[in-house]
Amino acid sequence: MSEALNTFLDTGTSFEGRIMIKGVVRIDGHFRGDGRAEGTLIIGEAGVVEADLEVGRLVVQGSFIGTVVAVDRIQVGARGRVEGILKTPVLEVEDGAQLTASVDMK
Repeated sequence: MSEALNTFLDTGTSFEGRIMIKGVVRIDGHFRGDGRAEGTLIIGEAGVVEADLEVGRLVVQGSFIGTVVAVDRIQVGARGRVEGILKTPVLEVEDGAQLTASVDMK
């Protein structure tokens, strides 16, 4: 990923509500709510996101629960855990990832 990180929500941080972001954002804390990202949302290994999201790209290395619509792709890393509904043209799932989801790749 060649994009520079714009924002970082660190471990131990908790946020609830609506988030609107541009560029690349990494969450290693806990976020609950809904959001829109015109760029890339990265859920780090310690990150937990419970949300309904619209993103350009989602990278899950931690835990995601909810619904996500990704314009570009969703990537689930080897330690990633995803539960919910995924809508994306491209889904990449590494060995070891946990995926319990309905997937729509139209």
